[in-house]
Amino acid sequence: MTDTLFATQQSIAAVLAASAEMQSIMGATPPVYDHVPPGAVFPYIVFGPTNLAPYDTKTEIGFEQIITINIWSRYRGGKETRDIFQAVYDTLHRATFTITGQVFLSCEFHSADFGLDSDGLTYHAAVRFSILTQST
Repeated sequence: MTDTLFATQQSIAAVLAASAEMQSIMGATPPVYDHVPPGAVFPYIVFGPTNLAPYDTKTEIGFEQIITINIWSRYRGGKETRDIFQAVYDTLHRATFTITGQVFLSCEFHSADFGLDSDGLTYHAAVRFSILTQST
């Protein structure tokens, strides 16, 4: 099952990196991390918590994954965070992509929270998408 989670994360990272809209905002190689390396330059995206629930039918084993994508920015004000959110939304909401070892069913926007981090400098958005898959 953890292979399913990692495969989903890899697919999302590849889709975001290939997006022209993401590239126009974040550069030719949008920084999307599982773990932020030392010295990473803002803005960047980091995978956050994932909620996994069954999405079985009578004949198929399936999963609903609520994937959290964290957007971090040091731009003065929340505009950059909101612009990156819009690009992430445009790229992933109702997109179709391949997940190794799974039959992809759907990717839908679930929810988002925006705010200023406790350091008073860093803006953050926690964006969640619901991804439905079935085992192959």
